[in-house]
Amino acid sequence: MSVAALVAGAVAVTVLAAGVGAAASVACALVVAGAASVIGWRVGMARQGELEREIERSAGELRRALGELEVAQAETVRRLSMAVEFRDEDTGAHIERIGRFSTLLAVQVGMEGDWCTRMSHAAPLHDVGKVAIPDAILLKPGALTQDERAIVETHAEEGHRLLRGSSSSILDLAASIALSHHEKWDGTGYPRGLSGEAIPIEGRVVAIADVFDALTSDRVYRRAFSVEKAVEMMLEQRGQHFDPVLLDAFMEVLGRSGPDARAQIKSNPQALLAHVRETYMQALERGDAETAEGTVAQAIEDGLTPATLHADVIEPALVHIDELCETGELDQDGERQALVITRRILATLHRYMLGGTDPSRELVIERLEQCVASLQERLAAREHALG
Repeated sequence: MSVAALVAGAVAVTVLAAGVGAAASVACALVVAGAASVIGWRVGMARQGELEREIERSAGELRRALGELEVAQAETVRRLSMAVEFRDEDTGAHIERIGRFSTLLAVQVGMEGDWCTRMSHAAPLHDVGKVAIPDAILLKPGALTQDERAIVETHAEEGHRLLRGSSSSILDLAASIALSHHEKWDGTGYPRGLSGEAIPIEGRVVAIADVFDALTSDRVYRRAFSVEKAVEMMLEQRGQHFDPVLLDAFMEVLGRSGPDARAQIKSNPQALLAHVRETYMQALERGDAETAEGTVAQAIEDGLTPATLHADVIEPALVHIDELCETGELDQDGERQALVITRRILATLHRYMLGGTDPSRELVIERLEQCVASLQERLAAREHALG
């Protein structure tokens, strides 16, 4: 029974007991019932508002948790990629290029944005199964025997076995890539002899990026081919090794961005810095930890110092994040994720500087520590504001 009904009944009984006429009793009861209904409605609306706020807080916590999970997934991908990198000194640059070329090709053929983002994280794991291949075979300077080649080819199944069954959409995509990127359009590839569109599109995309980068890179058994020669060799395999539509799209990518956009700007420090800043800002805005960290790591490899990265990349990016928050283009969850990514990158730079010999490192370390402390305070304030 409702509160309004109980109140109405009680008042009616009281009025009757006082000797008031039946008609007056009914009228009085109706008036009180109406008032009680209004009170009940207001109480209900207040409770509804409280529930809505509670639901919003829970949803915010869930969004933050999912954001942290995506960061953790990206970190897992990066760690697994490093497992391959330690086997071959060129592999670090190779996996970075595979991720970039695969993503450019995916964008070129119109894949959805979320899928392209996952591809940028997953494609670098295409050869993770090579951790199971002995160095004597993997790094052999001469031609492989038939038995040795058979062992190398097991890396596709091994990579799939390592990555499959994850709750992570990134690692699921990586598992498919590991298994399928050595299949060929005409069915003569391995490990399962798939052909045509039976090969997952992610495998067909990475196959093109992988072969192009392999042809244009030095190997222990040969020197790199020129870009022109590599393109010629790949076009000869159009419709045989490669999906013809995807290969044509990749040629358009090469025509637009060049075979290695990073190499083209590396000789120009100002262009390199501008490129790093833009890429880092976009990654931070998206909450893309893997791209942000990879951009900073590559920038250091290309010669930018931690001091330069802090002053000319990371600090401007934080200002950019603040501006987006002020205009409402980035919500509190997005801001928090950007701050978490920045804090981790600054901590990495701090550790890097501790082991360095740069004469100015003490000053840089002090600035990094101040920035990390400031971020900690901002994150604590955001957590408090979000309840």
